[in-house]
Amino acid sequence: MTGKSDLSPNEIKMLNNVVELYIGTGVPVSSRMIKRFYRLEESTANIRKILHNLEERGLIYKPHVSSGRVPADLGYRLYVDSIKTVNPMGGMVVDSIRTRIGQEWGDVRDLMSRTSRLLSELTNYMGLIMGIFAEGSIVKRLHLMQLDGGRGLLRLSLFPRDERRVYVELPKQYPVRIVERTMQIINERIAGYPLEEAPARLAAFLRDGAGLEKEIAEVVFRETEYLFDWPFDLSYCFLGFEKKKELLELSDPRILQNLVRIMGEQHLMINAMKRRLGDETTITIGKENEMDELSDFSLVTRKFHIGNYDGLLGVLGPTRMQYDRVLSLLAGMAEELQQLEIKGR
Repeated sequence: MTGKSDLSPNEIKMLNNVVELYIGTGVPVSSRMIKRFYRLEESTANIRKILHNLEERGLIYKPHVSSGRVPADLGYRLYVDSIKTVNPMGGMVVDSIRTRIGQEWGDVRDLMSRTSRLLSELTNYMGLIMGIFAEGSIVKRLHLMQLDGGRGLLRLSLFPRDERRVYVELPKQYPVRIVERTMQIINERIAGYPLEEAPARLAAFLRDGAGLEKEIAEVVFRETEYLFDWPFDLSYCFLGFEKKKELLELSDPRILQNLVRIMGEQHLMINAMKRRLGDETTITIGKENEMDELSDFSLVTRKFHIGNYDGLLGVLGPTRMQYDRVLSLLAGMAEELQQLEIKGR
């Protein structure tokens, strides 16, 4: 894999030129654009030669034979790794965050909802915030609704208050009475018990069960990691549909379809974000993301801590993201959140 040590200073500079121009315009970058915008003395022929070398190394590519170049995932990676310092947010942005978030909160989930919306407003991307709460939730009820197309919706209600939803694939369409009977048996085993005990109690039912009831229970059990095994809560907001002209990527049906799926199946983003808890700041670009649905996106996350709560701030956007601005925003917002006082859960 190509690294910065394999590139000459001129090649690094030219790669950064391509990335910055493409981020700013969304238009494939030509040698003429680079020469004009950066007022370079080099000839366009020499610029093209450098671009060709970068293309051979897999850092940039031509989306069409006759077009200019755009950054590849590896090109973005080298560019992001070159961001040495995160510039502080401007005073107006800081004032906006302090005004919108406030200084004191009684409900952390209301805070999460407002924070994710503010992140989306400030970036035009999807704003994310994942909170990590102490154990103590009690299972109230698990419900399975059969949908068209061989799919189902699992809804888990918790005490004192929370609900988790996950879409599942069902092997077949089951009689309603069988589904109701299965969920009754499952709820007899898990309702009223701590969240963290539910997987073991459900596993015991699988050992004793048989027939269609066991088949449905196996579908539920495959989702235990999302439903029962973690104390996470996620809030997200995406206001970019109102600014399609600025987000050119939304004109791609495949990207739009993946974005809609990510928004509709919350567990996808929780699974992506909870792997990042070990690092202060994490950036994954394109196919660096392990999920196919995220292969056209970049995900930037930043840890924060408020009182007894830990969490992650995040921004999900196209690989053509303003990385320096997003990093600055997440760092500043994490600092503001850590100064808040949360009075209750």
